[in-house]
Amino acid sequence: MNYTGRPVKRKEDPKLITGRGRFVDDLAFPGMVHMSILRSHVAHAKVKKVDVSSVRGAAGVADVITGLTLNVPDRAKNFPMAHDEVLYVGHPVAVLLTKDRYRGEDLLEEVSFDYDVLPAVVDPDEALEDRVKALEGRSNIGYKNTYRSGDAEAALGRARIVLEERLEMARVYPAPMETRGLVCVPEPGRLTVYASTQSAHYMRKYLIDALSPHVKDIRVVQTDVGGAFGAKLIPYAEEYLAAHAAVRTGRPVKWVAQRREDMLGMYHGRGMYFEGKFGAHADGTLAGIHGKIVLDLGAARHGFYLADIASTLITGLYRLADVYIDAYGVYTNKTPIEQYRGAGRPEAAFFIERMVDHLADELGLDPVEMRRRNLIRKLPYTNPFGLKYDSGDYESLLNRAELHYREFERRAAELTSNGIKAGVGLSFYVEQNNFGPWESASVRVKWDGSVIVVVGSGPSGQGTVTSIAQLVADELQIDIERVEVAFGDTDVVAEGFGSYGSRTMTLAGNAAIIAARRVKEKALRLAAEFMDSSVEELRYADGRIMNSRTGETLTLKELASMNMGVMGGVWSYRNEPGLEASAYFGLDNFTFPYGSHVALVTLGDGRVRVLDYVALDDIGTVVNPMLAEGQVVGGVHQGYGEAVMEAVVYDHAGSPVTLGFGEYALPTALEAFNARWYYQEAGSLTPNEKQPLVSKGIAEGATIGAPAALARAIEKAAGKKVLRLPVGHELLG
Repeated sequence: MNYTGRPVKRKEDPKLITGRGRFVDDLAFPGMVHMSILRSHVAHAKVKKVDVSSVRGAAGVADVITGLTLNVPDRAKNFPMAHDEVLYVGHPVAVLLTKDRYRGEDLLEEVSFDYDVLPAVVDPDEALEDRVKALEGRSNIGYKNTYRSGDAEAALGRARIVLEERLEMARVYPAPMETRGLVCVPEPGRLTVYASTQSAHYMRKYLIDALSPHVKDIRVVQTDVGGAFGAKLIPYAEEYLAAHAAVRTGRPVKWVAQRREDMLGMYHGRGMYFEGKFGAHADGTLAGIHGKIVLDLGAARHGFYLADIASTLITGLYRLADVYIDAYGVYTNKTPIEQYRGAGRPEAAFFIERMVDHLADELGLDPVEMRRRNLIRKLPYTNPFGLKYDSGDYESLLNRAELHYREFERRAAELTSNGIKAGVGLSFYVEQNNFGPWESASVRVKWDGSVIVVVGSGPSGQGTVTSIAQLVADELQIDIERVEVAFGDTDVVAEGFGSYGSRTMTLAGNAAIIAARRVKEKALRLAAEFMDSSVEELRYADGRIMNSRTGETLTLKELASMNMGVMGGVWSYRNEPGLEASAYFGLDNFTFPYGSHVALVTLGDGRVRVLDYVALDDIGTVVNPMLAEGQVVGGVHQGYGEAVMEAVVYDHAGSPVTLGFGEYALPTALEAFNARWYYQEAGSLTPNEKQPLVSKGIAEGATIGAPAALARAIEKAAGKKVLRLPVGHELLG
């Protein structure tokens, strides 16, 4: 059928565009109550009393829970309700369960929250000093690791030029169209949870661990998800609270975040800086890096791995052996930080690409030539911190990017000659994808010859249903309309991990192909019985089995129907009946897609206008170019938001001043621009029986390449260094 590599339209869309999507807020159950949450309005405080006497027993109130009385088990301590200490503005303090959602929100105003204010740690530099504590009785330095390769200090001592800078990416809010939410329904012997999540299995494991022994079993069903970007993977306090409340009351409990509380409670992203020295020799070859990477964890005991990812990828695609990085995760009295589209890789690309550009400027070298002189030439290549870059042709892609870069330079020169501030930027990046350990898939042929594929990954809008169907339709050589893809129900999917780290196509895709191949093998064995022939005489093609000796054929539909047997008849199978098979697929290494972004921008009236933009990638096999391009275009605009507009801002007391889209600026149709995408499949690994699909992942690449390219373009247009994103208004005149 050759669906793979074609821009097949999304199978998911008809339901969504005709209003038949099933999101959390569409769900209702008999006897359901709504959960309303009183959140702290102070960043750090000692909780003295939460007085709920005026609402307990009020009309329509089913239950009241406070952090002071809630006995959170140790295994759920990473996601607690505020017990005796409030850690950030938005920290849950009390919960009301009411028949009417609006009444619950109104009654929150009658709950009295008495506290003693404690000093708030807002600045990560202050947190690093560790004098004032963000969490009482605990060091602010929640995590520290040192990454050392070679002798960075000695290498910098031999360098022709050494720069010392602080490069920073502000904390941002993921801003999915659909806020977080779930409905927890108690049933005899277990709890069913309907959730807007990226991993039904991850949520199930967390809730079982947290609620045991009060709940013996939990089923999690992933509803349609209106955007996630990594922020709907790691469990939240509200998920525990809703599940706990459902078990406690025996009633279905629903919670859907309002936008304001989602901005307070959804884990933020980025919030990281590099500070240190980097240098180069006279010929432009990089000499070394010596510095620290500091991640503002907020009030969380998780997320520290983001500093590790940024540290281990800080050398990018360049030959650089002498590197020293102290990686820190520091606690502050702010909303916790966790993974957000790119998760440490955009930060690493921003840091190294800023360094390369600034060193090129100091040496008077062309930035493309500077990159070419440092480019890794031979693959596979193990970087200074043990990451094994698998395959590719870096120089070929850089050469393609240079063609666009030179054209943009020419156009920028024309604009500048006419008095317009214009600039061109280029980034060249590598990313680390397919975080393991594995993913699952099952393929089953139904009696009518149609096929259902069940995958463990839980997509949140990427088009996975379509791309998995393409792969299985090609493997079984049947029409794609005969292939159905299911996911996101822990009763249907025995094992799985979820959608994150650009892993779905590579891991779940390979598992689906392997499972489909096993189905074909079973089909040949069963057909041999029905045709009274040997397997060696049969071949599978175009969704049917043919006997090369007799010319007899059986379609997949006929075989499936025959396999069902005859009611009351007696069948003797030499082989196991049933046209179904499962497979698990994992890799012994990450995948390392890479790419380049080129941007042409102008500045004026305090705005950045992107006149033209090109993204180039090598992601291995591209299953559906249209879906991949959609990922890139969306990611580029998210990268634009981070570079130009988006920042979660706190005042000195730890109160956020960006509590709605009136204060937190997101790109809109007014800022949208045309982003062109091209790809190559050069130097990719060869498909084999163990790994039939050599894809590498595309979902996060654009958010990795875009900020660095736009930072450089703005820098060239403004004539001032860009050291922090989003860029300040002083650069945008």
